[in-house]
Amino acid sequence: MKALKTSLLILSLFCGNTLLAQRSDHRNRQVDSLEQVLATNPPEGVELAAIYNALSNGYRHEAKKRIEYARRSIAVAEPLDAWSLVSNNYMQIGLAHDGEMRYDSTLIYFNRALAAAERMRDFKKYEESDIDNRLSAIYGNMGNLYNIQDSLHRAVEYYLKALALFEKHGWRESQANAYYNIGEMYLSMENYPQAEENYRRAAGIARDTGDSLFVAYADLGLAIVESAGGNYDRALEHALAAHDYFFSQPDEDTFQVAALNILAEIWLYGSGDVDRAEEYVNRALELMDTQEVWLIQRADAKGLMAEIFLRRGEWRAARDTALEAIEILDTDPTEPSNLLPLYEVLAKAYSHLGDAARADEYLDKLVAFQSARSTKHYQSAIREMETRYETEKKEARIATLEDERRLMVLLGVAAGAVLLLAMATLFFLWRWTAGRRRISEQQIVQLEQEKQFVATQALLDGEVQERTRLARDLHDGLGSILTGTKLNLQEMKNGATMNPASREHYDTAMSLVDQSMSEMRRVAHHLMPDALSRFGLRSAVDDFCRSVSPNIVFDWFGSDARLDPKLEEVIYRSIYELVNNALKYSGAGQIMVQIMQEDDRVAFTVQDDGRGFDPSEETKGTGLRNIRTRVASFGGDIQIDSKAGEGTEINVEIRL
Repeated sequence: MKALKTSLLILSLFCGNTLLAQRSDHRNRQVDSLEQVLATNPPEGVELAAIYNALSNGYRHEAKKRIEYARRSIAVAEPLDAWSLVSNNYMQIGLAHDGEMRYDSTLIYFNRALAAAERMRDFKKYEESDIDNRLSAIYGNMGNLYNIQDSLHRAVEYYLKALALFEKHGWRESQANAYYNIGEMYLSMENYPQAEENYRRAAGIARDTGDSLFVAYADLGLAIVESAGGNYDRALEHALAAHDYFFSQPDEDTFQVAALNILAEIWLYGSGDVDRAEEYVNRALELMDTQEVWLIQRADAKGLMAEIFLRRGEWRAARDTALEAIEILDTDPTEPSNLLPLYEVLAKAYSHLGDAARADEYLDKLVAFQSARSTKHYQSAIREMETRYETEKKEARIATLEDERRLMVLLGVAAGAVLLLAMATLFFLWRWTAGRRRISEQQIVQLEQEKQFVATQALLDGEVQERTRLARDLHDGLGSILTGTKLNLQEMKNGATMNPASREHYDTAMSLVDQSMSEMRRVAHHLMPDALSRFGLRSAVDDFCRSVSPNIVFDWFGSDARLDPKLEEVIYRSIYELVNNALKYSGAGQIMVQIMQEDDRVAFTVQDDGRGFDPSEETKGTGLRNIRTRVASFGGDIQIDSKAGEGTEINVEIRL
C-alpha cells in the first residue's frame, strides 16, 4: 500500500493498573501548598521525602526543579530504606532528562530506578503487588525510551516485561495499553500479522473492561493493517467505527484528523473513489484550521490531497501541495517514511509538467530513500544483535572475575576480622555518643517550645481574666451609675415645670444617657460576650457580625460541637480583630466570614473586597502579630493572600 501511514502510538507511563495522564504546564495549587508547608512547618523523615517526591512530580514540565526535588527526596529516603520513593525519584530524574532528549542519561537513571525497586524485595513492609507496580512503571518507560530511539525490538522486550506483570496481577486496563503499544511497534516494523494480533488482544480486553477509547485506538491500528493486506472492506469497517467514536467524544479531537486521513486512504487506494477520498481530506483540513493536531497528521492530509490532484491530472496543484507536505515534515523529522509517497507524487507531477530534471531529482531521492531505509532497518537489527552478543560476552567475563574475587575475599576475611571488630567497636561507641548528644539537643529544643507555649497560654489566660473583670466593672459600676442618672432625670421631670427650651435640653440629656448605656453594653459584650460562654462560638460570631454591619456575611460549615473554651476565645478574638481591621482600613463594601469545623480541625476565613495591602511589608499595628501569636499557641497556621486594589483573604487552620 502506498498510503501515508499515520503514527498512533500512545507513549503511556505504565503504573500498575493506572495510566498516568499528562497535566497542564502551570503549577497547580497542590505544588504551592506543599512549598508553603516546607517554608513554614517542614516535616521530617519519610513524610519529608514524600513531599519532595510530590513536588518533583508537580514540576514535570520544569526539568531543573523536577530533578532538584527528586534528588532531595532520594537524599532523605535512601538512609531510611524507603526504596519505593527512591525508585520513583530516579525515574522522575530519568523522565526529566528524557524531556530534554538526553537519552543516555535517561537510561542511566531508569536503571538506577530498577535497582532501587529490586531492593524493595529485601523488606517485608513492601507487598509483592507494590514491587511489581513499581517495576512495571519502569519497564513501560524503558519501552517508551527505546521506541523514541527507534530500537523497536528492545521496546517490545520491555513492553512484554511490563505486560507479564500486568497479567500476573490481573491489571486489565494496563494489559490493553501494553498490547496496543506492542502492536504499534510491530506496525512500525511492518510486521503486520504480529501487529494485528496485538491490536485484537488490546481491543478484546478493552471491550471486557468497558474502555471504549482503547477499542477505538485498536480500530485505527487494525484499519491500517487490513489496508496493508488489501482487505479494504474490513479496513473500512474498523476505520468507520473509530471515526464514529472519536467524533462522539469532543475531548478526543486529536484523533479525529487521524481517523479522517485513514478513511481517505482507504477510499483512494482501495476502491479508487477520488471524490469520497477528497470529502474526508477536506474535512481533515477544515479541522486542522480550528484544532491543534500533530505535524505528521497535517503532512498526511496534504500528501493525500496531492495524490488526489495527481489522479485528476492537476499537476501544478499536486506539485505545490506535495511540497507543502514536505515542508511540514522538515520541521518534524521523526517520521521520515512519509516522504516516500511525496517523492513519488513530485516525480510524476514534474514529469507531466515537462520538467525532466526535477522529475529525475525526485525519482533519485525516492530510490535513495528506499535504499537508506532498508539499510537502516538492517543495520538496526545487526546493531541489536551485536549489543546482545557483547552483553553476553561481558556477563561471561564478569562471572569468571566473580569466581576469582570470591577466592580473594575468603583469603582476606580472616585477616580483616580483627580489624573489622575493632572498627565496629569504635563505630558503635561513636554512635552511642552522638545519639546521646542528639537526644540532649532535642530535649533542649522541646523544653524551649514548651516554655514558649506555657508563656503564651498564661498570657491568653491573663487576657481573658482581665477582659472578664473589665466587662463586669463596666456593667456593675458604670452601668449602675448611668441607670441612676436616668432615674434621677426622670424624677426631676415629674416635679418640675419646663419651658420648651428646657424640655429640649432634657430630651437631649436623656438621649445621651441612653446612647451611653447602649455603648457601655456593647463594649462590655465585646470584651467578654455572654453568647460565647453560654452558647458557643457559632452564636457569638453570628451576634457580632449582625451587630457590627449589615454588609458582613457569616457562614458556618460542619459540626456544631463545642470546642475548648480557650480555643473558642482565640478564634472569636481573631475574627473580631480581622473584621475591625477590614472596616477601619480597607474601605471594603462587603466582608465574608466563614468557619468550618471538622472532627480533626477547625478553620476560618475573613475575606473583604477592599483596597488590600502588601503582606510582605511590616504593619505598624499589633493586631496581626497578636493573631499570629494566638493561633501559633494552638499549633495553627495562618495564610494571608492580598494585593493592592484586589482585596484581602486571610485563612487560618488549627488541628484539633
